[in-house]
Amino acid sequence: MLLNNGRNKWPRRLAVALSVLGAAALVAVFVRSGSAQRAAGGDETAPSELGASPQPLKSVSNGVLSRFDAIDATDNPCETSTTFVDMPGMTKTYSQGGPVGSKSRSIVMFQGEWIPNTGRALLRLLIDGVVQTGPGDAASPFAAHEGTQDATNGFNFVTDPQTNATTHSAKVQWASVFGDSICVDERSTVILHR
Repeated sequence: MLLNNGRNKWPRRLAVALSVLGAAALVAVFVRSGSAQRAAGGDETAPSELGASPQPLKSVSNGVLSRFDAIDATDNPCETSTTFVDMPGMTKTYSQGGPVGSKSRSIVMFQGEWIPNTGRALLRLLIDGVVQTGPGDAASPFAAHEGTQDATNGFNFVTDPQTNATTHSAKVQWASVFGDSICVDERSTVILHR
């Protein structure tokens, strides 16, 4: 039983058994359940068993967005600036409705076909020259695209409250993280507003 053609089989069997036990021990040490990770200060964005959810930065309920304005472009601009600059053709003026003296949020949707890049493209939204809070501001940089693949990517921005019964200007700006070339082809900006 221990010999096979004159050789001992038990050292090989022992080595296999110890390997399996060692692998199981490593898994037990390095893998913990989600609740254990949360209890130990792990991934705070993971859902908890208590039903708590991440708090949104901005939340709009029952918003009235009855009008839209849009712009699109088909040229092929490229950029290498590491500071934000206006994306060509992606500025649009619109007249926000609603009661005089009050404010409303709008939705600004941007999409672009990113053509082969060597850099990482950051985006942000400005309304009347003011950077809107949330994705794209200094506290939460937002990269719409990275890499050499052709892809259509963008973002839907929720604006800060804007004065009603007034004309506003929405502008998409972009920057390259390390000064490498970022290029976009067909693109559009759509503004949903009162």
